[in-house]
Formats: sequence, C-alpha cells, structure tokens
Amino acid sequence: MKKAIKLAVSAAFILGASQGWAATITDSGVGSYYGYDNQGAADVIGGSTYDISKATVTRAGSVLTITINTSFAGKAGVSSSWGKDPLTGRTGKGIGYGDVFLSDTWNAAGTEANHYTPDNATKGTVWDYGFALDNRWSNSGGNFKLYALNGATNAQNILNSNSYINCSNCNYRENEETAVNTKSSTVKYTGLSGKWAVSTGALTFTINLSGSELMDYSSFAMHWGETCQNDVLEGVAMGVHVPLPGTAALLFLGLGALGMARRRRAPGALSPGAAAV
Repeated sequence: MKKAIKLAVSAAFILGASQGWAATITDSGVGSYYGYDNQGAADVIGGSTYDISKATVTRAGSVLTITINTSFAGKAGVSSSWGKDPLTGRTGKGIGYGDVFLSDTWNAAGTEANHYTPDNATKGTVWDYGFALDNRWSNSGGNFKLYALNGATNAQNILNSNSYINCSNCNYRENEETAVNTKSSTVKYTGLSGKWAVSTGALTFTINLSGSELMDYSSFAMHWGETCQNDVLEGVAMGVHVPLPGTAALLFLGLGALGMARRRRAPGALSPGAAAV
C-alpha cells in the first residue's frame, strides 16, 4: 500500500513538472513580422531602443505566462513630448508599453517574403482578447485586466498607435493595434486580472485563465509593441497546451494506486511468500 502511494505521488510529481508547455515567437529571420509603416520595410524605427527580439508563451495548468524580450524594458516615458493618453486626454506622457493582444488564429496580411509589411490593424488578424495595463508608463509593472474584444473589426475594439502619438512630424509605425479601447461598447471585462513586471531586458505577463475560453486554446497568436509601435512583435505560438491539469493527474494516479492496493488485499488473496493449502 505504502509503495503504491509513493509510486503515485512520484509519478504525479514527474507529470506535473512536465506540464509547462512553451513556444517562442521570434522577431528575426525571413519570416519575422514587420507590419505596416510609412518609412519603408523597416523592422525597428528609431534605433535599438525599441528593439524586440522574441516572446515566450508558456502555460502550466491554468496559468499563462508571456515573457517579451525587448530593449525597451525599463524605458517607458522616453520622448515625453511625443506621447499622450487618449483614454484620459493627458499629454506629455512619452512612449509607453502597449497592451498584449491574443487570438487562437493568425491571419496577417502579406507573406513571409515581405515580412507582412502590408499588415496593420485594419487588415489581417482580428484579435479576440487583450491585456489592458493599469499604467503603461510604469517601469516596475503592475496589474492588467483581461478584456474580450467582441467587435467584428479591430477598429471597434482597439486604439491604434496614432492615438498615442502627440507629434505631427515623428517617425513611428502607423495604424497598429496598441491598446484595448476600454470605453468601447464591444469590449467586455472578463472578470480576470493578472500581473505584469518589468525586469532587465524583459516584460513578463502572468494570468490564471480558469473560467476563460482561453483555457481551450492550444495555440496563441499574439501582438505587442510600444505605444509608438516602433518595433512590433507578432506571430503565433503553436502547441501551448496542457492536456491534463496537475490536480487531475494526481487524483487519477492516486485512485489507480489505491485500486491496485485494494486488489492485492482482497479476500482470498495470498500474502507475498504464502503457499496455497
């Protein structure tokens, strides 16, 4: 009995430890996403300050974690005369962190050969969900809310990069999805919230998806960039799926072990080493 229980616990631990599924979206190579801008087919506009290298999407049980590696981490507020907050009307905010957009499919306009340069918020993927940051100009992090984007087009659900720029003669990537329009009638708060943090070279977003449709996603299409969208990371992380939650695995293995033990101790069963009479 004790051996069976130990076996069940050990197996559950091994299975639980292996339940973090991760996939990476990169911003380099032939297939990397540039998105539309008016400056030609440039990946990063305005120098390395805005460079984004990759995003790693991980799901362990119901917890989704997205880590975005970018040189912009810790630099929110730069170019203070450029930025504004369209939701409050405040100016002088500088460049901040954009919201994260998610969907289960990715339909970018264009091809790998041209880095999807025709794509912007009016074309390609219509996003299903968005992480709306509490303070996109914070360089320590904070909280975010998960919103369902129910409009038929992105225009009904989002605010684009033009909405966050307060400069008539600046170079930035135009008409890119930048933030959840929380004032739109087609945007609904799901009741779920998460946390985001800024570290050296990275932004990390973490949320428990229990009760959300996102629990059914096996792949996550994603879009992120600064409020000016001077660099954009977009693509799809395939196979981010956990087939069996840790608690269910433990229960399944535990019941199996108890069943084995009970069969061994059933009436009429011989003890180890006993001889039949």
